[in-house]
Amino acid sequence: MKENSSKKVKGFLLNSPCEEYSLLLGEKIGTLLEAGDILALRGELASGKTLLTRGIARGLGVSPEVRVTSPTFTIINEYQGRLCLFHLDLYRIAGIDELDTLPWREALFGSGAAAIEWPDRLGRLLPGGRWDIELSIIDDENRAILIRGRGPKNRRRMAKWAEVLDTLRVEAPCQKEE
Repeated sequence: MKENSSKKVKGFLLNSPCEEYSLLLGEKIGTLLEAGDILALRGELASGKTLLTRGIARGLGVSPEVRVTSPTFTIINEYQGRLCLFHLDLYRIAGIDELDTLPWREALFGSGAAAIEWPDRLGRLLPGGRWDIELSIIDDENRAILIRGRGPKNRRRMAKWAEVLDTLRVEAPCQKEE
């Protein structure tokens, strides 16, 4: 966890040793989300953005029977839980005008929460008040996950997020399938 001299958390870096940890991390994040929260998920293909979103959905109370998948072709999936979770995957859009027929504004500015894969495709329309979550591939299993709160409201919440997420432990060791 990175802190400055006034004890304000600017961001924190977590190491995910396996998919189970990333899923549990997502669940914890889901419990912390408030109406209007936007998660900008960045990372190369196969870095774990959809897996993290699956955990977020579980943390919001979305039933485990509901299959949380990447909306690569539908662009937006919606899941009902404590808050409505809008999952956007903007990988395939060439320009923001392609979203005109979809409820992306409701997803970002409504009373639910939004997890956006490839958020930079929104350009200047990406809200400043958001959570930036960057996933980096270390090797086949390990991911470095950097979380930063953007905007005054989220910066005030950073210490609480850091406190809750720092307690995350994988109950069983990560095991590789043989």
